[in-house]
Amino acid sequence: MKDSLFLDICRNDYRAVFQMVRKAIELCPDSLWNERTDEPPFWQQAYHTIGAVYFYLTDSPEDSRTPAFVRGEATNLKHIPATTPSRQQILEYLEQVSEKCDAVLSSLTVEQLEGKNNFPWTGPTLAHRLIYNIRHAQHHVGWLNSILSRKAGKAAEWVITAR
Repeated sequence: MKDSLFLDICRNDYRAVFQMVRKAIELCPDSLWNERTDEPPFWQQAYHTIGAVYFYLTDSPEDSRTPAFVRGEATNLKHIPATTPSRQQILEYLEQVSEKCDAVLSSLTVEQLEGKNNFPWTGPTLAHRLIYNIRHAQHHVGWLNSILSRKAGKAAEWVITAR
């Protein structure tokens, strides 16, 4: 497979994930945004999804940074943060990560795709990590939609081809 085709597929699937996350965030009723029940609040799960994409787009785990608006271990879904970011903050972070994703995918070479992966649990190469990242994000998009469907009677539609 040509590297440009692989990167085009990744670009489309990341964009589809970002569109679905955005739609889920927009569909979330205010009453559900920070609802703390037997599962983490909606905002935290949305943040985890976006933050994990950012994490796996960095060169190594040590290079990942938490945005200023988040305090504590918000990406850890077993931890309940003391503060709740606004919907706008989460949407702005989604846009930043989307832009980072485009920049990363636009700069990659075949050698890099086939090269060493600094996140070994995701596979031996960077190409493996990109696919792992998409799968992980899509898993959490499904979780967001499950919450919306169960608690708000609506969910974001599946995005086949990204705009």
